[in-house]
Amino acid sequence: MNTQTTEARSTFAVWRRRESYLFRFDLALEELVTRRERRSILREIRDNIEVDAAARGIDAALDSLGSPRALARSFAEDGRGNRPSWVRAIYWFTGLLLLWWTLAFTFTAGMLSVLMDSGTESAESYFLGLSVSAFNRDGGIGIGWEASSLLAYIPLIIMVTAAVIAGRLWRVLARRR
Repeated sequence: MNTQTTEARSTFAVWRRRESYLFRFDLALEELVTRRERRSILREIRDNIEVDAAARGIDAALDSLGSPRALARSFAEDGRGNRPSWVRAIYWFTGLLLLWWTLAFTFTAGMLSVLMDSGTESAESYFLGLSVSAFNRDGGIGIGWEASSLLAYIPLIIMVTAAVIAGRLWRVLARRR
């Protein structure tokens, strides 16, 4: 009966479960060991999961490993927990960048909507120090952004600062000493 449920389960679902677990394990492992060690450990864990999943099913194989973070901690050597996390820094920077772009575009689209409703040809405004312009003419519609002052770079400075703090990137300098 167990072999039928294992075989009946789609290959994609098994692959997705395994890769999701390995992705979370890789993120947790990134801060604890070097890249070379991480690749070797990931290869070993992937092979173990495949063998165990073939025998007992993917659910039992992943349950026996425990949480990805706890498994990653078991591979850590003493004093290695203070490594910078480049992936976390990239996620924070990208997330804040996408949030800022979404807010800026929403503001600009709202400006353009008001222009279209009021019949006005063009307008200019500021969004967090960024000069925003929109126009609605017979030839078409358009929007524009111009970073002409230092205030326009404050969101970028905030994004970089958040990435440095989230990823503990100052550890790179501390390791070189």
